[in-house]
Amino acid sequence: MKKAIMFLVTVLTVVLCGVSLAEEANSEILDVLNAAGIQNPVQLSQWGDTGACFAETDGVKHLIVLERHDTDWEIVIDNPTALIQEWDWPELYSDTDTAIYWEYNNFDGEHAVVFSSWRDNGIWGNVDAYISSGADDYAMITAHEINWKEYAGGELLHTIYREDENGNIASETSARYPAAWLADCSDLAEYNVKRFPSFGFFEQESAAPDQDFLREAAAALMPEYTFIKGLMKNDAMHFLMEKPDGTRVYVICEYQSHREVRLIESTPLPEGTALGYENFTDSLWIDGRCVTIHLLYNGNAGIEYIYNDSAYPDETGGFLFFGDRTIWDGSEVSAQTILYGDHPWDDITQIDWNRLPHTLEEASLQMDSSNYAMVVNPNPADRLHLRERADKGSRSQGKYYTGTPVTIGGQEGDWTQVIFGDWRTWSHGYMMKRYLTFGQPGSALRLDLSAMPQLFSKDGEMLKVYDEAQAVSLYTYHQNEDHNTMKVIGIIGDEWYHIWFPATGEYGFVRQSDLWSGNG
Repeated sequence: MKKAIMFLVTVLTVVLCGVSLAEEANSEILDVLNAAGIQNPVQLSQWGDTGACFAETDGVKHLIVLERHDTDWEIVIDNPTALIQEWDWPELYSDTDTAIYWEYNNFDGEHAVVFSSWRDNGIWGNVDAYISSGADDYAMITAHEINWKEYAGGELLHTIYREDENGNIASETSARYPAAWLADCSDLAEYNVKRFPSFGFFEQESAAPDQDFLREAAAALMPEYTFIKGLMKNDAMHFLMEKPDGTRVYVICEYQSHREVRLIESTPLPEGTALGYENFTDSLWIDGRCVTIHLLYNGNAGIEYIYNDSAYPDETGGFLFFGDRTIWDGSEVSAQTILYGDHPWDDITQIDWNRLPHTLEEASLQMDSSNYAMVVNPNPADRLHLRERADKGSRSQGKYYTGTPVTIGGQEGDWTQVIFGDWRTWSHGYMMKRYLTFGQPGSALRLDLSAMPQLFSKDGEMLKVYDEAQAVSLYTYHQNEDHNTMKVIGIIGDEWYHIWFPATGEYGFVRQSDLWSGNG
């Protein structure tokens, strides 16, 4: 599909060869249009046995498609919902008699191509969209491809490509959304642009993105609830809904791994909770604060950050950020002090919304760090060995910086069995007890991360993060924006760094040669 789309987009540059001006079109097509009451077709195009144009009737913009059967032309599609009514006419193109596409141009070099192809059964098929935005600081172009598929009863496939100036794909990600309710408007004859999400591109600046799609999704997924507002985030659909008893809840719909709908519903929200406030369009407005929810690495949905102007009059800007067992303040994820421990804000199905913290001090009092400890080297420039056994002569599995959090697995004399990592990259061993600071119930560990080096990918864009400190292990790519959140917690031999992402709880390994030298 990607190659087909790129071919269609390329054809746009040579469209003048088609000579599709209305005055040069087949007079028989004009006669058919006139007979149907269409006196002034817009951008009439004819190629082979297919003709197309736009028309306006009673203030409504239509897409018209004609076909020649034997020797006679006839209108086969007259669709009043295919075009964005509030926008100017798009550019209509046709390079063969089996494909029709039209292009919208937006600000900052953004454009969208919408197209449909003729099927062997004589039906103009599903309408697909290809949306491209302008180049960023790295001369990368972001392109979105939106396709409706019949799989699993009907779903949307949203693919995001990042391309360089030569059209080479640097990265590709995709997400799926349940969309069985769009089956009746997926083909060109019934296509309704307002019922499909466009991830903000087709929306007026004053309108919330994709509300029509989200409203219809909510009605299909939660028919007993009332839709208040929605948004698309984290490759999922987020909803503010009202239950039959009048209470409001926040619901996230996931649909990724097994084509199964998973609804994560919050505990009841305080009365008057709204979704979207001023610049915080993806935040809940709760008791004078912006509270933003996101999906966590462990599958839960929790609080991402809380913003409160009055709580922090200084330069921190009123932010409290929440991660996997972590909380920090300020406007930068690279904060040097992070609270660490179990906290009650990582699961919206359990949160008491009336006990949200205003400050780090308030947050710490609701945390439990009794299962955790922190590496504290006598000299911050030193690093603590992770031993294979509780023996100073045992093999070292790596050396770790002050501030590294560990989970306590047990005690053996002067040694503590420690565990750290996520579900993909568990590490365990023994560290000397005297170089660890242990947490307590009813408070958080305060991680001092100042000794950890801040290192960045050499190519400035993508970074390979491996599951193990081995070149043959599996790896994932992390984007440039993740690098500011990455902490180097340890060094494995002469080739590898052990890294941690405090915001997500992810761990992994990075080749030392892939990063610029730092202070470590």
